[in-house]
Amino acid sequence: MKICIVNPGRCGSTLLLGYLHKRLPGYSLVYEIVNPVLPDVENIIFKYQYLHCFQPLHGADKYIIIDRKDKEAWLYSTYMSKKHNHFHGALKQEFDFNAEEYNNAKENLNMLYDNMWVPERNRLLSEGADMVWYEDIKIDEDVSINLPYLGNTKLEPVWSTTNQLPNEYIY
Repeated sequence: MKICIVNPGRCGSTLLLGYLHKRLPGYSLVYEIVNPVLPDVENIIFKYQYLHCFQPLHGADKYIIIDRKDKEAWLYSTYMSKKHNHFHGALKQEFDFNAEEYNNAKENLNMLYDNMWVPERNRLLSEGADMVWYEDIKIDEDVSINLPYLGNTKLEPVWSTTNQLPNEYIY
């Protein structure tokens, strides 16, 4: 079985991927598929970030959609991840934030989210995909105390859950 965790991008899919992989012995893990051609392997679990690839992925046996209820949090995480080229692992103590640049990026990200991701998410849901909201993920205590590792990288909280937001963006 090919299990795909699909998301718009930067919203916790790696955390879910690592968690599910630990619960599915015998499944190979592919960190990220970046083209619409799936590996010719059975029993794999992988993630696919739709707004990174800009095309639908077909052929998985099971799709699990993960998204954010808090769109502002998604916007901030996506922006900061891209700006700092830093997606996983411990954050630096200091980081650069430019409110004007962020507001410009938000406009583009909102357009992509609403015009591209939402229709794709609806297509997958109409075809039987399951959906999980990032904010609703409840992970067993043994995993939540020490976030799972993916290879040698310890998965740290996403940017928008680290309480390092500038004051005007704390929600």
